[in-house]
Amino acid sequence: MFRLGCSVFRRHTGDVFDRARVRRAAWIAGAATVVSVVALSALEARFGWAGTGLVRSVVAIALLAIGIGLLVFGCVPSRRPLDPAATINGRPVRVDLRFAARPTTKRYLRRRAVPVAPEDRDAVLADTMLLRRGLIALIGRAGPLLGGGVAAAVACVVAGWAQWFPLLWVAGYVLSAPGYLADLGRTERARLAALDAPEPMTTD
Repeated sequence: MFRLGCSVFRRHTGDVFDRARVRRAAWIAGAATVVSVVALSALEARFGWAGTGLVRSVVAIALLAIGIGLLVFGCVPSRRPLDPAATINGRPVRVDLRFAARPTTKRYLRRRAVPVAPEDRDAVLADTMLLRRGLIALIGRAGPLLGGGVAAAVACVVAGWAQWFPLLWVAGYVLSAPGYLADLGRTERARLAALDAPEPMTTD
């Protein structure tokens, strides 16, 4: 499911994120990184916060500035506007497997594949499209945020004014990230199964 989720993420990232907005976010993040380098260097020259030794100071400043840039990038809106199909009464659907999917759909998102019943076909197709969009948005935003957290935690350790616990704490979130890709893979598996399922019988 992880590999399938990675494939789906690569194919459909452009459906969720707007290239112009991503470029704007990258420019803002780049500017924030440059400003951070200048400010952190000035603080280092004044207070010596980045530890002893030129190499250690440079590494700590660079990592912390990169972390700030990644955090800014993750916080700048870069998704496409929601279309009516991704809303209910004009309001965005909550991005959460526990709430966005109907009970009839949730049983097809478990670890073991289950054939989609004809009567559940339409519900599964509708819900998995929303879930796919939501999960891609979540992964796309969480990636730079987690990367920024890791860079900042390592910078703190290099500077000598933090223990390894913050790094391990951030690493725990990083290690949980593949689970979202696996969820995306299960969502795609359920969607494909629904496409293969026969349409429900209609009675006159």
